Amino acid sequence: MTATDRASVAERAGTRPSLTGPAVFDAAAAVRDAITVEIRGCRYPVSPVATGFLAVHVRAPADLAVVARALALGRAVAVTGDHAAAADLAAATGSRFTGHGPVCFLVPEAFVRRHAAVLRRRLPQTPAGPPHPIAQRVSAVPISAGLLPVRPATRSALARARAVVMTDWTAGNTLPLSGLRIDAPRVTVPYDIDDYDATIAGFNRALDRLRDAGVTEVALLVEGNPDTLDVLDGIALHRRTVEVVPGVPVALAAAGEYARSLPADPFRTGLAYLSGLPHRHGQTRAELHEELAAYLSAGVTCVLVEMTFGDLQTAMHAIDRTGEARRLALLTDLWSPAPSILVVDADLAGAASVRRARARGTLNTVLIHAAQG
Repeated sequence: MTATDRASVAERAGTRPSLTGPAVFDAAAAVRDAITVEIRGCRYPVSPVATGFLAVHVRAPADLAVVARALALGRAVAVTGDHAAAADLAAATGSRFTGHGPVCFLVPEAFVRRHAAVLRRRLPQTPAGPPHPIAQRVSAVPISAGLLPVRPATRSALARARAVVMTDWTAGNTLPLSGLRIDAPRVTVPYDIDDYDATIAGFNRALDRLRDAGVTEVALLVEGNPDTLDVLDGIALHRRTVEVVPGVPVALAAAGEYARSLPADPFRTGLAYLSGLPHRHGQTRAELHEELAAYLSAGVTCVLVEMTFGDLQTAMHAIDRTGEARRLALLTDLWSPAPSILVVDADLAGAASVRRARARGTLNTVLIHAAQG
């Protein structure tokens, strides 16, 4: 049975993978090294979910149209459903088609170029030369409180680690709620809410200090999925390997929990998982605006992360372009000791409420979905 046949059977059986669950990230981890770029003598993976993604369940030409638009805008797309049609679209647009099983990815060359530029900006200067002999193995593992069961691979990585690196936010908030036991020495990196690139650089420095001290087995403890909008883009691979245990981004898991309170699943046909700080990931405000307008007009629910300082104004302009009623859900500090959810109409008053509320939190996500009765 082909992958397309399996996806068709799953659809008929009502068992197609949830777009807010682990399936997309499990599939991405399996193909993480399928696309690489060389930077200062090392090969770096270009993960299809590294800087956000569009996920679409392809059943009809309209679904392919939104996929094609995303590819034209330089966005990688996760596809369930009709893989054969998606593969044809990839060939027609010069995009790469990779993956197997229920989720495959279409990756346009513009995405590869943009992410390569982000990597070059974030990665520290390291000595030129081959990455061998390998002196340190880093296991990037997910942590979340109250979401999904801890994976056996996460427990194994933590058991063999001689040091565990995490942010001070993780140590103070998520870890105590997770139930994870850590016996190895803990190394905390300051979480800089104003400059996440500084946080990323702090992780690399911490790993370098451990390697120089002879610590060759390290676990990185990262909220959600370590390979999505997080620290791995700044970890140099000179004399180091990185293995990823996939998880679900905390913001997306929170969005999935919120969706269960609605009359209809807002993610039944697709979702866009994007950063509200486009410049951080090599994108302009205009490009983010075009993406949001395209996806919202197609009925795709959008999850905007990094919204503590994210561009709510651009999102509101994109909503206005659709001419349809939308709702905003602000998810703040979920799975911390002080979580909150605010749901408002996507109008001027609602946007003002979101601005006031997000100022009282540390980690904010904005969900934009169709108004439901």
